[in-house]
Amino acid sequence: MSLRNLSDERLIADTKMWNEKEEHCTRQFLRHINEVNRRRLFCDDKTGSLFKYIRKNFNKSDSETSRRVLAAKTLRHIPGADKALANKQVTLTNLAEVSNLVGNIKSNKKKNEILNCIKGKTQTQTREMVDELTGKKRATKFKTCAHSDGSLRMHLTLVGQTAKDYEFIKEQLSNKGIYKPDEVIGHIINSAAESMRKKIKGIGSRKSKVITNKRAISAVIKKAVIARSGNKCENCGSKYNLHFDHIIPYSISGSSAIGNVRQLCSNCNARAAIVALSQGKMDLYINQS
Repeated sequence: MSLRNLSDERLIADTKMWNEKEEHCTRQFLRHINEVNRRRLFCDDKTGSLFKYIRKNFNKSDSETSRRVLAAKTLRHIPGADKALANKQVTLTNLAEVSNLVGNIKSNKKKNEILNCIKGKTQTQTREMVDELTGKKRATKFKTCAHSDGSLRMHLTLVGQTAKDYEFIKEQLSNKGIYKPDEVIGHIINSAAESMRKKIKGIGSRKSKVITNKRAISAVIKKAVIARSGNKCENCGSKYNLHFDHIIPYSISGSSAIGNVRQLCSNCNARAAIVALSQGKMDLYINQS
């Protein structure tokens, strides 16, 4: 039936009905992605994170994905938040804004106090409350723009100690004739990258016995694994938060030989442990929040 043929009353009623269904589906989606996160199932899709998994499979923008991932995180931390969302006391955006705040609080009483504070609040009011509670000024959202020549244009705002550190470094570099902001930032990035490369290169540079019957992985084995993996997660390709993992867990007689050691990001490492040791056992370690 064409919507043009609906009466005014029917059109308004149907619009409200579809809105209710959309809100219900959104809450169900949040519950489901929380369970996907608990099981780290996104690692089976080789995406490495819940954000990348949703972005890849559900055709949502970065902001839509981020809002849902953060809101789902708040639902994990505050059980009552699901009811508040269902009763329209809070919005998806409210929950996303306080996700990092409640994640650092252990007291359930304080978490519920925060939930009560954001009920009926706008996004701006919620942000102001979070800034007041944390004592931190919110930085402008970091923006980047990649160009075809390989250059990267950035817009960022530094706040707090980061701004002070930048001014200190700039002052020190002025003695070397470096004054321009882009030159200062470039020097900082280059120095940090060089330090990290030396650290990676230095693994296994000292003489070390290759011992495979102990839980600790030797420096020689680590260096060989890094060379093999390209210093990336060997499941999803992530370069962040990497760990050395026993393919057959040490707890069930796995050795520390190179054939049983791989490099995984923290999420893929957790998923591997879930598969090998059971979800119930790993919930004690990786799903405390």
